Amino acid sequence: MSTWIYEQTNTIPAWGPEGVPASVMGILQRRGIRTGEEAEDFLAPAPKRTYDPELLPDLPAAADKLLQAAADGLSIWIYGDYDADGVTATALLYTVLQKLTDRVNFYVPSRFTDGYGLNKDAVRRIAEKGAQLLVTVDCGSTNREEVAYAKELGLDVIVTDHHELEAGAMPDCLLVNAHREDSRYPFPGLSGCGVAFKLAQAIQRRLTAAGDDRFTRQDITDLLDLVAISTVADVVPLLDENRSLVKYGLRVINSRKRRGLRILLDMVGLERKEVDADDIGFILAPHINSCGRMATADRAVRLLAGLEDDGPLEDKAAFMVECNRNRRFAQDRTRDICMEAIAAGDCGDLFSVIEAPGAHEGVAGIVAGSLKEQFHRPVCIVTPSENGLLKGTGRCIPGLDLHGMLSTCGELFERYGGHAGACGFSLPKENLEALRSRMDDLMRSILAERPDALDEKLSIEKMLEPSEKTLEFANALKLLEPFGEANPKPLFAIGGADVYNVQYMGSEGQHVRFTAAGSDGVEVSCVLFRRAADFADLLRSGAKLDVASELGINEFNGHRKLQLTVKDIKRSGSL
Repeated sequence: MSTWIYEQTNTIPAWGPEGVPASVMGILQRRGIRTGEEAEDFLAPAPKRTYDPELLPDLPAAADKLLQAAADGLSIWIYGDYDADGVTATALLYTVLQKLTDRVNFYVPSRFTDGYGLNKDAVRRIAEKGAQLLVTVDCGSTNREEVAYAKELGLDVIVTDHHELEAGAMPDCLLVNAHREDSRYPFPGLSGCGVAFKLAQAIQRRLTAAGDDRFTRQDITDLLDLVAISTVADVVPLLDENRSLVKYGLRVINSRKRRGLRILLDMVGLERKEVDADDIGFILAPHINSCGRMATADRAVRLLAGLEDDGPLEDKAAFMVECNRNRRFAQDRTRDICMEAIAAGDCGDLFSVIEAPGAHEGVAGIVAGSLKEQFHRPVCIVTPSENGLLKGTGRCIPGLDLHGMLSTCGELFERYGGHAGACGFSLPKENLEALRSRMDDLMRSILAERPDALDEKLSIEKMLEPSEKTLEFANALKLLEPFGEANPKPLFAIGGADVYNVQYMGSEGQHVRFTAAGSDGVEVSCVLFRRAADFADLLRSGAKLDVASELGINEFNGHRKLQLTVKDIKRSGSL
C-alpha cells in the first residue's frame, strides 16, 4: 500500500528569478531554498557555491605532507575503494600526484578477498613494496587498528574520507573528513572523490603560489568529470556545493577531454548524446561499479587515469563492458534465486533474510535493493563465506534504521556495520534462524506503534493544473536538474482522470502506455514501466483513476511531446 503525501505549501515565495513559474519556486522552497540569491544559484547554469578546502580538518597539513613527500622522492601509495566513488577518487589523486612524482602507485582492494576499507594483509603487502606514505580515498575513517598497524610497519598515513565517524574508532593520523566534530567546513555532503578534489585544490594553490606550473587551475577543472561521476554514483545530496561540482563536471564530461572516459562513452552508446546525471546513474556508474562487483577495479582506475603501460585503453573499456554484461546476468540469476526462496516462505514475514547459496556476492546488494523496492520492507541476502560463516548485505526502506535494528541483536554477528539504509555483516550459520526471528519480532513491535511503517510514502508536489500540462512547464522543470539524492524528480498528481487507449508493451506486457484526461479535459500521454501487472485490475479503458507521475518530454524523430512517467495509480476517490 502506498500513501500519497502532498507537499504543496499555501504561499509561493515572491523572491524567485524572473520568468520562473511559481510552482517551480514552490518546489525550491520545499527543498530548503530560502532566498532569491540561493534560488538564482540553484537554477544558474554556472552556480558559484563552493567552499575553501582549507576549512576541512587536517587538509592543509595533508596537502603539505603530500607535496613534501613528492619533493623528497618518497614512495606514495593511494588506497581506494572498489566502487565508483573510490575508483574515481583513486584516479583523481593519482592523476594529481603523477604530475609531481614518478613514485606514486595505487591499490584498490578486492570485494571478495579484502573486503571494504583498509585491510591489514593489503597494508602489509603495500609496505613490502617499499611504500613510505599511504593515503586513503573514500575509506579509512573507522580503520583505527589498520592505521596503527600501518604505522607499526613504518608507513606514514593520511586518511581522506566522507563516511560517518564512529566514537572511539577514529584513526590516529591526519584525517580529512567533514564529519569530524571540529570541522569548520560548511557542507558535509561531499563524495569521497569530492574530498580528494578539495585536497587537489589545496595542492594546486600551493604550487601556483610557489610559481610552480606543473599542476594548474585548468588541470583542476579537468578533474571535475570524475567528481561529477562520483557524486551521482554515490548518492550523496545533489544540493549545495555538490550541485556546482556536478553542473561543471557534466560540462567536462561532455567536452570528451578525458580519453579513457571518451572511449567508454563510445562503447556504451553515449558517443552522440549530451551526457546528463541520469546517464551517469544508469549507464556510466554501473559499468564502473561492475569491475569491483565481478572482478577487481584496477582496470577501471587505469582507464580513467589514462594508463596504457599494460595495454590500450580500449581493452580496459571493453573489459568494463564485459563485466557489466556479466553483472546483469548474475543479477538476474541472483534475483531468481531470491524470489524462489521468498516463494518457499522461509525468509521471514516482515523482514526478509534470504539465504541464497547460489547468489553472486558481488550483486547481492543490488538485488537486496531491488527487492526492498518491490516488497517495501527491509531485505537482507546472505551467501556462504569462509570458516562456516554467512556473509550478508541488506537494504532498508525510508523511516526504518537498519543498522539500529541489527544492533538489537549484535551478539549474533561476528561483525556488522552500516547505516540506516544499508548494512553488511557476517554471522555463524547456526545463528541465521535466530536473526530471522528477532528481526520479524522487532518489526511486529514497530508496527504495533507505527501501523504504517511498511507503507510506501510518495511525496507529491501538487495536483497538476491545466497550464502545467504543457511543454513549457516541462522545460521549466529542467531548471531543477541535475536530479538526484535530496533533489529528486518532482512528482505530480492528476485526480479523477479518465483512462483511454491502454496499450501493453514489452515481451511480457510488463510496460503499459495510456492516455489520461483529467477533470479539466486536458489529455496527456502516460507510460508505466515494469509494473503493468501491479495495476492490471485498474488499467482499463474507461476507468477513472488518480495518477502520480513525473512530468517530462518524449523526444522521437525530431518530435517533442509531453509525457507523464507514472509511479503510482489509485482508483479515483481512494485518496
